[in-house]
Amino acid sequence: MARVCIVGAGAVGGYVGAHMAHAGVDVTFIDAWADNVEAMRNQGITVSGMRGEGSVHTPVRALHISDVSQLVREPPFDIVFIAVKSYDTTWATHLIAPFAAPTGCFVSLQNGINEESMAQVVGWQRVLGCSVSALAAELTAPATIVRNSPLGDDQKWGLRIGEANGQITPRAEAIASLLSHSDSCKVTTNLWGERWSKLTINAMRNGVCALTGLTGRQRDNHEIARQLSISLGSSSVRVGRALGLALEPVGGLDLDLLASSQNDPAALEAITQMIMAVANSRSDAQRPSMGQDISKGRRTEIDHINGLVARRGMEVGIDVTYHQRVTQVIQRIERGEIAPSPALLHEIVM
Repeated sequence: MARVCIVGAGAVGGYVGAHMAHAGVDVTFIDAWADNVEAMRNQGITVSGMRGEGSVHTPVRALHISDVSQLVREPPFDIVFIAVKSYDTTWATHLIAPFAAPTGCFVSLQNGINEESMAQVVGWQRVLGCSVSALAAELTAPATIVRNSPLGDDQKWGLRIGEANGQITPRAEAIASLLSHSDSCKVTTNLWGERWSKLTINAMRNGVCALTGLTGRQRDNHEIARQLSISLGSSSVRVGRALGLALEPVGGLDLDLLASSQNDPAALEAITQMIMAVANSRSDAQRPSMGQDISKGRRTEIDHINGLVARRGMEVGIDVTYHQRVTQVIQRIERGEIAPSPALLHEIVM
């Protein structure tokens, strides 16, 4: 039985790890939020799913980051999932690396594309990535997670695990089996295409909720916000393809239609219908992670999502003006200069 460590017991790390622990996997959680750690120790993790799907309550083992040194007295971990915010990737990998087996592997379970940061610490041969394709969840209180999206299936995979070199390996299959306790999971031979596809979904949705204060469903029902989301998604797809990536269907959207929606009215109408179908499949309270961060007064991952699209777009000559503007506005919100409001949309689409 593999020893598993999850660094970052937030919405995604907590959700996935709770299901593993409930299935009898040897899981240790490490988190920086003291209240979260204390609640996990005292009451376990409680997950509530839509219509009950994915719900679980289970005792877990949790350590605060200040307790990590005690792991020196224990067998090393075989699999480490890094589930912290993108900007915390490097230090989190450094923190746990001494307690992983020499052959132990590290899996990014995050937004953004952070595998390179992990590889700079432990080497590419030990790094895999996981695209969280259909899981939307929120840590609503210490040790309390709400899932706001339906479970995936073999048509719409919840999770996709892959090697950096695209090979299907025994360790990737073993990790997929572990992740399958929480949602449908497949091994992909196209990690980087999967990663950019998911980045596109985050880039078109998360920032718009963060700067407006709207929930996911409110964003998609707001005409200007929805049109901005489509424009952000369209340019992100074109950037990914210019980088030579083979993008994959994700988030219930046709990326071909999304890419051409800016110049083709029929494609725009079709992608709008797809967006509304996805919106109506989720709970009214669903709010993307960046929107959650803003509402809680925390730093966002904007530089690793829209900021990343903007940087890559400039390299390949794609117009990424909207990504740049979204990044700048959210950075102003983070600094406390302005407050989230739908009125800020006019600064983006002026």
